[in-house]
Amino acid sequence: MTFDKSKPQQNRGQQNYQNRDGVSASTVFSNIVFKAQWIQIEADKDLIEYAEKSGSFMAQNGLTNSKIRSIYGEIKRIQMGDFEKEKVSFYLLKPKVAYALGRDPRNEGLILFKKIFDHCFPYVTNSKTFINFCYLLEAVLAYHKSYGGKD
Repeated sequence: MTFDKSKPQQNRGQQNYQNRDGVSASTVFSNIVFKAQWIQIEADKDLIEYAEKSGSFMAQNGLTNSKIRSIYGEIKRIQMGDFEKEKVSFYLLKPKVAYALGRDPRNEGLILFKKIFDHCFPYVTNSKTFINFCYLLEAVLAYHKSYGGKD
């Protein structure tokens, strides 16, 4: 097997992602309006626009289902049980998300996912707010998939 030395070699997890339109995750995050009430009280129609903008950016900027599968699986497992008994598992999701990004730090789709997760995290304090958090995340990931998010 020979390698073309004129092309830079990439390490596993260090893929080079082309940002669509040159827009960063930080720019997208600062331009979409998050409402704490979506977590604290309930969703409204603005959540749909937030989810669509977020999900489409993630799909177009390198976020794959496999990168967040373990995180989403753990969220669903907690949702199936009793949040009060699973709080520690929820708290431990924050370092799991950080670890996923650490493995692929230039993935703008994953950067946006982490920004959203970290922004929502402090609002999740009980079973009701956890369910509302799940609704938000499910909406974002549904749009991610509908805009071509890959496995």
